[in-house]
Amino acid sequence: MALTIDLSGKVAVVTGGGRGIGRAIALELAKAGADVAVAARTEAQIEETRDAIRREGRRSIAVRLDVTDKSAVGAMMDEVVSTLGGLHILVNNAGVARPNPLLEYREEDWDLVMNTNIKGMYLCTQAAGKYMIPQRYGKIINLASTGGEMAGPYNAAYHASKAAAILFTKSVALEWIRYNINVNAIGPGFVSTELFESFASEKLRESLKRAIPIRRFAEPEEIGPLAVFLASDLSGYMVGEHVIIDGGLISI
Repeated sequence: MALTIDLSGKVAVVTGGGRGIGRAIALELAKAGADVAVAARTEAQIEETRDAIRREGRRSIAVRLDVTDKSAVGAMMDEVVSTLGGLHILVNNAGVARPNPLLEYREEDWDLVMNTNIKGMYLCTQAAGKYMIPQRYGKIINLASTGGEMAGPYNAAYHASKAAAILFTKSVALEWIRYNINVNAIGPGFVSTELFESFASEKLRESLKRAIPIRRFAEPEEIGPLAVFLASDLSGYMVGEHVIIDGGLISI
């Protein structure tokens, strides 16, 4: 018997929802019945995702957002609740990477990575909590990474931010489970996204594939179903987990 997850009546926010993993998650949530607000910096991309969600028969809005701007984040959550009628699911997906040798690493790139990947997660979670705690229900899904549990060279800021995301997830999960809010994280390995393709040379990609037991990168659409599960009541006993989905990369 097939397992069906029904998120009808739920409202979700997906940051970084204009492309890659964020877009795939937003579409999967919509297919499961949720209404979805997509937020990111690039207006054209989030509008495209919004339109795709509407074609699934769900309500959706696109909000141009800098996740590092506290007032903008709060206003976005208010808009979601007033327009879509609630807030039940938050997917903190917005993220960036700026690989470079540490001695050449610019302070502004360090700040960009840390502010987007972890400060943005904190601000969005805090703003969502103001709605989720009074209603005593919520599902928060943070996009961490296998890069938060294993490291490589030339990417210290990214690895530091993702390690922080894992411990942020665990801490907030322990604090908020008393309010029936489940906070968990997804740890993708290497996924075929624009972000990854922007800095991974063909030689590096082939080398990485050989290191992955499944011998390929994930597609963004393969991450979406896991997010849907974590957004559903089936994940009710999961508190502060970092769920790895990496083709066996860190299992060897």
